[in-house]
Amino acid sequence: MYKAIVVDDEPTSLEHVCMILERNFPEVHIIGRANHGEEALELMKEEPPDLLFTDVRMPVMDGITLVKEVKKKYPKVLSVIISGYSEFEYAREALGAGVCDYLLKPLTPSDMNQLMEPLVKQLEGLFYQERNEMLKRMCGGEQLKEETLVRYFPKGRYYSAICRKNGLPKRFNAMSSVELFPLKEERIYFYGRDELEALYLFPEVFFKKEDVNTIAQTVFNNARDEHSYMTTIVYPHSFTLDEFAQIARKLYQRLDRSIVVGEDQFLTKEEYAGEMKKDKAESELLEKAEYMVRYKEYGKIPQVFQELFRMWEGQKYGQLYIESWVKHFCRLIRNFWELDQDMIETEYAIDDAFYYAHTMENLKENILEIIEQCIPDLGKEPVNDKKQLLQSVKSHLNRNLAKPMTINEICREFGISQTVLSKMFRSYENTSFSNYLTGIRIKKAQEHMRNDPSAYVKDVAERVGYQDQFYFSRIFRSMVGVSPSEYMDKIQKK
Repeated sequence: MYKAIVVDDEPTSLEHVCMILERNFPEVHIIGRANHGEEALELMKEEPPDLLFTDVRMPVMDGITLVKEVKKKYPKVLSVIISGYSEFEYAREALGAGVCDYLLKPLTPSDMNQLMEPLVKQLEGLFYQERNEMLKRMCGGEQLKEETLVRYFPKGRYYSAICRKNGLPKRFNAMSSVELFPLKEERIYFYGRDELEALYLFPEVFFKKEDVNTIAQTVFNNARDEHSYMTTIVYPHSFTLDEFAQIARKLYQRLDRSIVVGEDQFLTKEEYAGEMKKDKAESELLEKAEYMVRYKEYGKIPQVFQELFRMWEGQKYGQLYIESWVKHFCRLIRNFWELDQDMIETEYAIDDAFYYAHTMENLKENILEIIEQCIPDLGKEPVNDKKQLLQSVKSHLNRNLAKPMTINEICREFGISQTVLSKMFRSYENTSFSNYLTGIRIKKAQEHMRNDPSAYVKDVAERVGYQDQFYFSRIFRSMVGVSPSEYMDKIQKK
């Protein structure tokens, strides 16, 4: 529902505009009528509208002055001037003052209909952006007022679920994330901290609890492949919208504790079993590893870590638990070997290792390499010309955009490690491998659309390596600012 204020010093004209709006546009609710600009501004102090319809010549404050004030104080309000033929040029000049459009008296329903169609589309876009921003803030833990929320979300109760592909989001490289939001036409709301995650908000008015479980299970099944694993957690109870920030925080916390590298999991919030505890055998191995670091028995360290990873995999320990021990040993090595190397680069490498790993074996290989890179006495991987190698990798990516590609496949193709490849992208491209690949795929998609603006979105998606049209559309909108269909519409109009 969009809110409107109508301003005119002539009562018959005022009522005529209100009547046309009420009869023909049920989505518009008139929250105020005013006889001049100052009276309208007073009404806006109590409740700002989405739309302002105002006459030009009025006592106390005229329409042009009113529009200028509204533009300064309420920049999101869309203003429409209604004027007589004698004021036509005057009204047209008002477009520079922040007026969206103008109508000429005597006003007819068809005139209003022609005006409202683009205005409603514009309002839909503004509401969509505002809703996404509020969703992101709530997922970040911010408690918003209920009266604010009901302006942008359906009333009633909600359900929620979170789906995460592979490990937790990167925490030390903000430039590598692409946030995800739903498309305008979707009735499911969600926010993804990166392209591998979605925290869903399901309105009960559209979905029942059974529907939520089915949708979450479908996402879970579709996302799994040989290069990934999936963690899905469904919140089992309905809640009011103003409780969502608290629910989101619980789901994120639950996700943090639940992710087990390489393990597919479909859980409800109640299924969490508690904190993990070290057994005697693990404690002895950890002590042995610490001893070897302290006394620089570096040759034996990889073997101990082989055993530790085998134990962690067997016990299905979570990502955060393993990550904490990996970082602990990297800091120990750094302290006892007195390295000049910046610990931040090691943190980046560990972050990447957990982010890209799809099995514990894959993770172990990358972590062992990071540990070896921290020990100056162990051999380093020789890479003579990193810039030239990176250029070869980039050329390969561009030639094979239609194929699904992972960082592990690229490393095998070029005979280098994930640690080296990730560092090259950070150093020379100032971004991550995944973000670079996403970026060139979306640029290529834009090129296809410019060359053939009548193409199907599904076909464009497949040409740049996306089998899921809707996932591609969300990524595209996140990076370009409009959906693929809107982008192609603009090209066709030009």
